[in-house]
Amino acid sequence: MDDFTVGDLVGMEQFDCRVLAGSAGLRRPLVWAHSCELEDPWRWLGADELLMTVGICVPRGAQAQRRLITGLHGAGLAGVAIGDDLKAPPLTREMLAAADELGFPVLLVGHTTPFAAIGRTVSIANQSDQVRRIARVSRLYELARTATFGEASMLSRLSTEIGHRLHVLDVALGSEVLPQEPPLAPGLVARLVEDTAGQLQRLPARLRVDGPDAVQATALALSAHRPCMLVAEGPEDLDIDVFLLLHVQSLMSMEVERIGRERAERDVRGAELLARLVEGSLGEEAGRIALDGFGLAGARTALAVPAQARTVAVALLGDAEVPALLGEARCDAVVVLVSSDRVDDVVALLRKAVPAVGVSASSSALGQLADTARQARWALQAAVASRGGVAHYETAAPILLPRTVADAEFATRMVLGPVLDHDRLHGTELTVTLETFLNSDRSWQEAAAALRIHRQTLGYRLRKIEAITGRSLRSTGDLTTLWMALLARRITDH
Repeated sequence: MDDFTVGDLVGMEQFDCRVLAGSAGLRRPLVWAHSCELEDPWRWLGADELLMTVGICVPRGAQAQRRLITGLHGAGLAGVAIGDDLKAPPLTREMLAAADELGFPVLLVGHTTPFAAIGRTVSIANQSDQVRRIARVSRLYELARTATFGEASMLSRLSTEIGHRLHVLDVALGSEVLPQEPPLAPGLVARLVEDTAGQLQRLPARLRVDGPDAVQATALALSAHRPCMLVAEGPEDLDIDVFLLLHVQSLMSMEVERIGRERAERDVRGAELLARLVEGSLGEEAGRIALDGFGLAGARTALAVPAQARTVAVALLGDAEVPALLGEARCDAVVVLVSSDRVDDVVALLRKAVPAVGVSASSSALGQLADTARQARWALQAAVASRGGVAHYETAAPILLPRTVADAEFATRMVLGPVLDHDRLHGTELTVTLETFLNSDRSWQEAAAALRIHRQTLGYRLRKIEAITGRSLRSTGDLTTLWMALLARRITDH
């Protein structure tokens, strides 16, 4: 059973204790708490005891106050708690500095807190395991409440507090939502993913998994928008206090949701910025400043992934903390802008769950972002045509497709121009109908369902397309021409 500590007392918010100095000593054992107002109070108290005073025994003057701290520390006391009753003289910087140097806790206790209540709690805590566990839970929530941006993550702080390495794992992607060092062993991740396969809609409440190198993990499902589990790992003989772990589970469920909201907001801002950059509606200087804010200074490369993979790409890049801008899904593709020096790492990351990736040439000119995005979509078509994998624009253009924007636009107009004009003038959806029909491998039933129209309506539209274009949907040659024109139009669309 762990010792009750000064930190446990501070974590119990009902006592309104605030640390003024000596926070490095909050893990000091605390076996008793006693009130004393006599001079040199260390003469009357023993080791691991807390001195409680309204301030009468606190001397005036910097040197005298420093002597008080060194005397209490030398006698092995756990700390000093001073009542906020305005009876103590002003505490000097020298006194607080001495407490910090020695790691000797100096606490300020709210004036509404009776010393007797603190004394009884310390006494009971050293006799009752349940009270001590509640104190630790209070400290967990205090850690969560005081966690601020820029310091160690909440997960790291909770790991330190409960004495286990904690991780949050998305068991659908095998990705750690909150990166920790060292990360979970790949073998352990594979076991957890395998053991939860087929149960993602209803994850098991708890799993015990044996990992490599005599490591054991306990995983608890989190209530979050992603299929995540809290994983506590450690040596096989290390006992895990499930009572505490359940409270950590609750805290981390809220933390995953909070981080998810923050990432979603950043994603929206990034998509808006990328759209403006591609459209050319943002000035050169403003664009550079905005990209710097997203960690994308210097040369940049565009990647393209299938539209349906956008959510997965957002999750993987967010988990890995990779600076990136993701566009909205358009023309069956999503453009991802990353730093050129991270391309290989990002491609390897995406390939864990994304079937095809297109990679543009590198460029540092903002005016070329529209071309860079087109190059990525071009390369994606090559990757898809090769039945998945990675394709680079500079080495793998889509077979039979034009290599320049001008050529692609010319091919689109030559084949689809009359259909596009008819849609524009009459408000019809013939182009969408044609693309949906061909994407459905010419299945009338699937195309009609996707378009939410009757089969007879689909037949009427397809006959209209044949009449306007002069091409037959039963001719292999005409189908090929129409399909290639649709691809050319898709990859040149912003």
